[in-house]
Amino acid sequence: MQINIESRPAASAAYDTKKKRLVETIDRLYVRDARASLQKMLSKVHPVDLASVLDDLPPAHVVGVFGAIADADEAADVFSQLPPDLRRQVLSETKVEKLAGVLEHVPPDDLADLIGDLPEDQREQLMALLGRESKDEVESLLQYDPDTAGGIMTTDIFSLSHELTVEEAIENIRSHDDVEMVFYLYLTDESGHLSGVVSLRQLLLTAVDTPLHRIMNRRVMKVSTDDDQTAAAMLVDKYRLLAVPVVDEENILVGMITVDDVIDVIEEETTRDILKMAGTNESETLTHSAFKIARIRLPWLLAAFVGGLAATAVIGQFEVILAEVLVLGAFLPVVMGMAGNVGVQSATVAVRGLATGAIDVRDTVPLVLKELRVGLLLGAFYGVILAVYGYLIHESLALGEVVGLTILVNMTGAALLAVLLPMIFQRLKVDPAVATGPFVTTAIDIFGVLNYFVIASWIYDL
Repeated sequence: MQINIESRPAASAAYDTKKKRLVETIDRLYVRDARASLQKMLSKVHPVDLASVLDDLPPAHVVGVFGAIADADEAADVFSQLPPDLRRQVLSETKVEKLAGVLEHVPPDDLADLIGDLPEDQREQLMALLGRESKDEVESLLQYDPDTAGGIMTTDIFSLSHELTVEEAIENIRSHDDVEMVFYLYLTDESGHLSGVVSLRQLLLTAVDTPLHRIMNRRVMKVSTDDDQTAAAMLVDKYRLLAVPVVDEENILVGMITVDDVIDVIEEETTRDILKMAGTNESETLTHSAFKIARIRLPWLLAAFVGGLAATAVIGQFEVILAEVLVLGAFLPVVMGMAGNVGVQSATVAVRGLATGAIDVRDTVPLVLKELRVGLLLGAFYGVILAVYGYLIHESLALGEVVGLTILVNMTGAALLAVLLPMIFQRLKVDPAVATGPFVTTAIDIFGVLNYFVIASWIYDL
C-alpha cells in the first residue's frame, strides 16, 4: 500500500478543524453549565484527544471541564496525558475528593514521574491523598533515578511460577484482568528470580498439561534497575520487543518497561540532543522569564562569540590583501556559510548516530572517510559554480580560482572537522551533543577564514 505524502497537510488541516469545533463545543457547554450534556460529550472523546482539548481551552475553564469527566479511569488517563503546566493547575485547583479518586487510577510509573517533579511540600500533600498500596508503589519507584530503567518502569507486572502448567497459567491470566498485560508472560522461580518468558501466542498453542518451564525461553532480554533509560529503549528497538523486564541486582523481577514508555524515552532523548546542539535545553518554556532563558543560552553563545573574535583576528592578519582585492570581502559570507552548512549536516549525522548507538568510536575511520568524500563532492559542485560566477561577474580568472578552490577546501574540511570532533568528544567522555555545536562552529570559522586568505595570497601572489 502506498501512502500519499501530499495528502498529509490536508489531513492535518482537517484534524485541526475538527479539533477546533470540539474545543468550541465543549467550552460552550461548560459556559452554559449544561453538565449532563458536557459529561456525555466528554465520555465520547478519547483521553489523548481530550487532554489536547483541555490544553486549548481558556485557562479558567480547564479545571471545571476536567472535573466534569465522570469516569475516574478516564479522568486518570486524561490527567496522564496533560502537559506539565496543566497537570500542576489541575493539582492545585481540583477538589481534594475528586483528585484523590483520579490519582488512585493513574498508573504508578506516571504518578511517580509527576510527584518526582513537584516541590517537597506539594509532594507530601499529594502522597497523603494516595492509598497505602499506591503510596508504596510510588515510593518504591521514586528511589530510582528518573533517567534509569527503574525510573521509567511500571511495577504493575504480571508474572507466574515456571512450575505451573499451561492450563493453570491461562486460568491465572483470566483472573487477573486488572494488571497491565502485553504479549509476554514472565516466569520466575520460587524466590522471584526471573527464569524465562513465554509469549501468549505460544501459551495458547501448547497442550494444556505442559509445564511452563518446558516451553519458556530462558534467554530473556532484560535490563537492570540501574541501567540508563536509553539502553532500555535501544534494547526494545533492536530486538523489536513490545516490553522488556526489569530486574534488580539479584535478578529478581521488579517491573517492566513497555513500548509506550520507550517511545517517550526516544522522544525525550531526541528533543534533548537537538536542544543541546542548539545551545539550549528542555527547561525553556513560555512560563520562563527572558532573563532565565538568556542565562541558559549564554555559555553556548559565549563560545561562538569567542570563535568569532578569533576569526576576526585572523582576518586582521590579511588586511593588506583585503585592501588590494576588495572584492574578496564580498565572497566571504558565501564561502563561510556553505562550509558552516555542510558542517552542521555532518555533525548532526555523527551526534545522532552516537546518541542512538547506530555508530560508535570504532566507526570513526569509515565515517570520516565517507563524510570526507561527501564534503569533497559537494565542495567540487559548488566550487565550480562559484568559480564560474566570480569569473563572469567580475571578469577575473584569479578571483574565480580563489573562491572556487576555497569553497572546495572549506566544505571538505568542514565535513571532516564536523564528524571528527564528536568522535573525539565521545572518546573523552564529553557529551557530543553539548560540545559539538560551539566547537565545530568555531573550528570551521577559523579554518575557513584562514584557508580563504591563504589561497588568495597564493593565487594573487601577495
